[in-house]
Amino acid sequence: MKNIIIKFICLMSLLFSIQGFANPINKIDFVGLNVISSTTLISILPVKIGDQYNQNTSDEIIQSLFNTGYFSDINVSSNNDNLTITVSENPYIKYFIVNNIKSNWLDTQQRLIDSSSLDEYIDSNELSAGNMYTKLKLSDFISLLKSKYTSAGFYNVQIEPNVEIDSQNRIGIDLDITQGKRATINSMSISGNSRFSEEDLLDLFTIGEADTILINFFTRKNEYTELEFNQGIELMMQHYFNSGYLDFTVVSVNTSLIDDNEKINIDIQISEGIQYKLGKVSFHGELGSQSISNLNELLSIKSGDIFNRQSLVDDIQTIIDIYADQGYAFVEVNPITQDFLDTVNVKINISLNKKVYVNRITISGNTRTQDEVIRREIGISEGGLYSRSVLRNSVLKLRRLGYFSDVQMSASEVDGIPDKINLNFILEETKTGAISFSVSHSNNYGVSFGAGIQEKNIFGSGNTLNANLKLSDSFNRLSFYFENPNYNDENHSISFGAFMSEINDDDVMKDSYEINTKGVSFGYGIPLTENTRLNSEIEYASHDIKCGSGFSATGYEPVQCATSKNDEVNLNLNWSESTLNDYMYPTDGERNALGVGLAVPLGDYRYYRLDANHVSYKPLSDDLILKLTADLGLAKGYSGKELPFFKRYFGGGSGSVRGFGNKTLGPLYPNNKAKGGELSVLGSVNIISPAYFFDDSDNMRMSAFIDTGNIYEKTSSIKLGDLRMSAGVSFAYLSPIGAIGIYWSTPILKKSGDIIENFSFSLGTGF
Repeated sequence: MKNIIIKFICLMSLLFSIQGFANPINKIDFVGLNVISSTTLISILPVKIGDQYNQNTSDEIIQSLFNTGYFSDINVSSNNDNLTITVSENPYIKYFIVNNIKSNWLDTQQRLIDSSSLDEYIDSNELSAGNMYTKLKLSDFISLLKSKYTSAGFYNVQIEPNVEIDSQNRIGIDLDITQGKRATINSMSISGNSRFSEEDLLDLFTIGEADTILINFFTRKNEYTELEFNQGIELMMQHYFNSGYLDFTVVSVNTSLIDDNEKINIDIQISEGIQYKLGKVSFHGELGSQSISNLNELLSIKSGDIFNRQSLVDDIQTIIDIYADQGYAFVEVNPITQDFLDTVNVKINISLNKKVYVNRITISGNTRTQDEVIRREIGISEGGLYSRSVLRNSVLKLRRLGYFSDVQMSASEVDGIPDKINLNFILEETKTGAISFSVSHSNNYGVSFGAGIQEKNIFGSGNTLNANLKLSDSFNRLSFYFENPNYNDENHSISFGAFMSEINDDDVMKDSYEINTKGVSFGYGIPLTENTRLNSEIEYASHDIKCGSGFSATGYEPVQCATSKNDEVNLNLNWSESTLNDYMYPTDGERNALGVGLAVPLGDYRYYRLDANHVSYKPLSDDLILKLTADLGLAKGYSGKELPFFKRYFGGGSGSVRGFGNKTLGPLYPNNKAKGGELSVLGSVNIISPAYFFDDSDNMRMSAFIDTGNIYEKTSSIKLGDLRMSAGVSFAYLSPIGAIGIYWSTPILKKSGDIIENFSFSLGTGF
């Protein structure tokens, strides 16, 4: 009992002593503040005037103030119930400069992180001028930069900060970055494989051991980056999964750096597992209008086939699209796989949910293009049944217009209305008009100049207006063209044009000819399908022909030179199809055209023309696009009339076989002047890539090409041995001032007397 009383007395004494220490706070003062206001800090403190103060309170105050990041030192003291908080403010950043230094004067590598990206990193890490400085902020920023460089293979990157503080407690930071050289792959191997060869698996990677010196100079295949390596790993996994090896794993990846971190050895250990086949596929849930047999027909893989994960994914997407085109925007198709020995059974559950109708269509980003121009390309109206394929095609049609650099569409549910959906088309407009200038040179025809005004979206109406002028020693032309591609609700088009030209070869080759032409045209077009159109045109032209004395005396064109004034009335019919995925820089799809022209007896000429054109784009990789073009033209006179000599086909120059002089290919007159022919055969192969070594690579394209073809006097005179061929490189840039195009080409199949034109340049100023 005595012990209990003693303990009680001690406890009470302790409590009274604590109460005596805990005093109410009457005043709070801050010492050392320069920039931060005391009012701001008082609102942060865990105590206020009138609260009790003790040692625990002091610790809480210090912790709360340190958490702000404003201070490097904090001290709390109490005197006569007055609380004094003494602080040392962290300095503020006066400037932050990054010097992105090359390894040496020979280093031509593009900077991994450009200046604009560095500025963004500085801002996001609160290290720009005006922000408060801490050593931790700077350290974290340097660590971030180093991780970006090392993940890209720059293991020898050096980042050195130079920090200076002035008398006003302001920090200036100079950050020197020496990028160094990217590590190259010394060796790369794969082990544990038996189904596929190591060579085939390594081919799935865009990086690896160097090819020949020449090829590697362009591909830089041996330059290591973590991103490209991981992409290769992912492609290898997909390759195995799509070959039925569902248990495939990457066991380990061992890397080692050698030669002062400038070379890397990579060893990949894999485990293939067993190969699975597809067993039974069953459908469950809401099937709607589709029967089980119909759904089975949509499957690309059947029971007993090697299981292919990607094929299953594609098949599921096909089923989703079928239902989504019936208005089921939120259909859910979920496959469940069950492995049994070496067989995979698939159970596909379908939940249709409600049919969805379009509530509202909003358009944003179009500051110039009128809403109605955009809405007429959208295949669904407000109140209509949702269709995924129609909307997908609508986005594609908007991209083909050439008015927008980007087109995106998003869908959102309507609150409280489960069967309604809002659609938002987000557009980014591009330049649709240009004042263009061009110049080219040929050894025979000298310098040619061109100028023009083009606007394919005049006043945002979707109408096209072109005016062009071309001047050279032998050819002058002025033309005007207007088109309304959607003049009525059925997307019919109308167009009209006017032109005048002057061909005068006397300035270049004596005893030639002169043709003055004036004409007008009117066109009408109708859509046949979503991707095809039929256009008709009637054209009237008047020709004033003057043959030089030597030209006619030698009997080159005795019939056509006999009369000077001739009228021409043409009826033209053109069918076109386009599935290209973009207007400016397509990467997939094709465009085909077939045209028929007939000079009718209302004029002085009797002839017809047949023209077929094809262009296709096929992605070879993320960076490379294959472009193929083919052009075939045939023109002949009828009813005993000749094809006018100035209506014949001519080849050479831009749009034909580059590397040869403009309109110089084909049969020749005795004076070696191009005669032109009734048959034109042209084709080209192009490998196109973005120009990644420039900062504005999204608007740049470069290509290597091979052109071939020729002009033949008659269809019976075609000979493969007469084909011409050239190879070259080209560069195109959609610059802020307009389109710039350059090509250089040299013939690789030519004959004596051919006129060579190696170089062409064009410049356009956009508005």
